Amino acid sequence: MTSFKKDPLLPLAEAIIWFMLGIIAFAGVVVLICAPAVVIFGGEFVNALELEDLPMTLRIWIAIMLLAVAGLLYLGWRFFRAMQAIVRSVGYGDPFISENADRLTEMAWLFLALNVLSVPVAALGIYIARTAGEAPGTMDAGFDLGNLLTILILFILARVFRKGTAMREDLEGTV
Repeated sequence: MTSFKKDPLLPLAEAIIWFMLGIIAFAGVVVLICAPAVVIFGGEFVNALELEDLPMTLRIWIAIMLLAVAGLLYLGWRFFRAMQAIVRSVGYGDPFISENADRLTEMAWLFLALNVLSVPVAALGIYIARTAGEAPGTMDAGFDLGNLLTILILFILARVFRKGTAMREDLEGTV
């Protein structure tokens, strides 16, 4: 069990996860500050002279989109916190616990939600851009094969961890 504690990938994984959590937290704070500021100040908030006369309804749609982005960031935050807890349990030398199976299941559902919810958020962004007279824009959100495989792998790993936990408990009960 102590070989996990000396694994050089664990500190690297932990550092990457902390980096991602920092980026998500920073982006979340910025987005949450911008949402009411856009409603109050309109284009003046971003010092865009061509956007100063944004109608209030469009400002509200922008704020709604920013709040939706904040929601997506929160889902990403939860995803990486679950991943961080799994990495830590590996470092402790005890990864096959029921909590990790639950975390993997949570990560799969979070990743699925991120993929599904990003589509209407991107569509709202395109609507706002077109309404504001910006370039027509394109939508780069949604499902792709890699994301689908990641979701399936997470659900399968959750089952593997559940089975591994049950097998270990059975083995401990017989000894």
